[in-house]
This record gives sequence, C-alpha cells and structure tokens, in this order.
Amino acid sequence: MAAGCVRPRAAPPAPSAEAGSRALLECLGAPADAIYQPDRLAAPPAPGLTVHTFQQDTAACGPALRRYVAYVPAALGPRTAAPVLIVLHGQGASAEAMMTLQTRGTFNRLADRAGFVVVYANGLPTAFNIPGLPNSGRWRSEYTDLASTVDEGAYLQRIADDLRARQVIAGGNELYLVGQSNGGGMALSAARQRPDAYTGVAAFMPFVGFSPTPPQDLLGARLRRVLFAFSNADPGLPPDYAAQVLAPLARGWARALKVADGDLDAPAETDLPDLVKEGQGGDAANEAVAITRDSSVKRLDLRAPAAALRELVFDHAGHFWPTRAASDSPALASQYGLRNQDIEAADEVWRFFHD
Repeated sequence: MAAGCVRPRAAPPAPSAEAGSRALLECLGAPADAIYQPDRLAAPPAPGLTVHTFQQDTAACGPALRRYVAYVPAALGPRTAAPVLIVLHGQGASAEAMMTLQTRGTFNRLADRAGFVVVYANGLPTAFNIPGLPNSGRWRSEYTDLASTVDEGAYLQRIADDLRARQVIAGGNELYLVGQSNGGGMALSAARQRPDAYTGVAAFMPFVGFSPTPPQDLLGARLRRVLFAFSNADPGLPPDYAAQVLAPLARGWARALKVADGDLDAPAETDLPDLVKEGQGGDAANEAVAITRDSSVKRLDLRAPAAALRELVFDHAGHFWPTRAASDSPALASQYGLRNQDIEAADEVWRFFHD
C-alpha cells in the first residue's frame, strides 16, 4: 500500500430489527421466548379491523414500538366525530386477546349498532407474559412496581393523536376508557391523572395496588361517568380485595364527583336478573370453580348534579369479563373462576356512559 493511503474501514453492520427487539424485550424483563410482533395483527382479518404502531421512548430501554388495534365500523366515514372507546386488557394478555377471548367481539358488534370507534390498546411485554401469546403485555400504571418504565398515559393520548393524524377521527371526539384487571387499574390511573381527557371510565375486576389514591376533586372536569365492577369473591385478586380496597376506592371517586355525603351510604340499588346458572355440571372439586358458581349482580347508583358513579357488585363471580357469549376452558376456569353470564358488560358500559 502506498504511503499516505488509508484503506477505508467497512462500516459495522446495522443491528437487525430482530436483534433490536430482543434487546428491548430483555431490558423490559420479558422472557426469552416472548413473541413481540407489534406490526402484525394476531386476529382473523375483518373489514374495519387494523393494527397501527408508533414509537415511544421508555425510561431506560430506549424507544419501543407501541401498538394498538382499531375497529372502525363501515358506516363511519373519514374524520368522524363519533366517540372513541379505548379498551385495556389484563396482565399478560394483548389487544387481540381482549377483543376475542375476553370480550368475545361484543364491543365490535356494539360499535356497529351504536356508531363509535373501538381501540384495543396493548401493554408492553414483561416477565408476566403468557407463553406463546404474541404481544402479551402488562400496563405500567402507578399501581405497579413498573410504573416508571414508560408513560402509559402519554401512550393513550398518542392513540387519539394517531387516529386524528390518520384522519379516522376529526379531533375533539369524546374519549372513554374501559379496562379489565390490570387494565382496569390502568384505566383508573389514566383518568385520575388526566380527568379532562376522558368523558367516562369503567374498571372491571380491577387491580389497583393496595393503597390506591382517588382523585381529590372532579368538579368541572370533562370526566363525568365512572363505573366500578368487582366481585366479592374474585379468585384472580387477593382475598378480601373488593371489601378492603375497591369498595372504599369507589366511595373516594364518588366524593370527588361531588356525590353528597348523605347519598354515599344510600345508593339506589337494583338486583339484575339472574339469567344463567354458571357452572352447572362443572368441576366442583376445584375451589375457584366452586366459589364462583351461579353468580349474580347488583347495580348501585350514586348521582351528583353533573356526574354519576355506578357500581356493579357481583356476589361471587370469577375474574373474567362478564358476557353471555362466554365459553372458557376448564384450565382457565380452574384458575380464574367462572365469569358472570347474566349481563353483557359491553352493553352495560355503553348505556351507563350515555344514559
């Protein structure tokens, strides 16, 4: 080689997308066999059903590709002013699992009838992933020890921004949050932190930590409908969790909505029809199944001048989303109990948000 000549050094190969994904999963604490495919729709293709992604920074793991699944009824045109209902899955589940396994497509069918956009949001992978389930994740709410990982409230707001940028919605649409289990805790956390971003919130069988904080004052906030739904014998939550944590938290939210003190101890009560005898012929030897047979539900209503709080209290239902269309495997029932089938929870949520 001639003096003064320097052979160009080859640039190091760029890390592959797969390598970047594995590094992110490792940093997030997900197991080595976690399947993280945020841009793939893990559900049968259907008109109006799409998956979308955007980048979001994490506290210590670099940027993460976040995802959500949207269902837009065919009757809604572009830049619709229709409401947007964001549905949050439980720990270890995914957007598609919430749409299919938990809610059995009931929100999509309701959206076709009532005319609104449904979004199934997706938590990031964690050590609590379900083996073999693509995009299994968990919400890093203020009620978990992973709360500092990523700003989940900002993620939920980014969904609305992305819908507007893609001209699905006009902007300024009413936003509602609905969550189950870990997703119920996340929904309450997001609504408490940003009460002017949402019109209503519904939390089913929520896990909210052991010392959750209710809002101080919601007078004048956009948030005016709050629904708590919980079971007094939920196998998926700690013992006595409903009585010790959820019932007092619901009263705290009622006070923030300015329900009068005299009304807190005298809500309007309605026993809903006990239409299904859940668990007939099931495994009576399994404790979770035995304690959740033939559940029933009571509706408690507390009203303020400009807002309302409703409780759906199940006497001994299982942990899963209440729906008439349920058909859970014995393995799931043995761990989480028998879900209530007396009500269609999607309909209950929508009626409450709009009554």
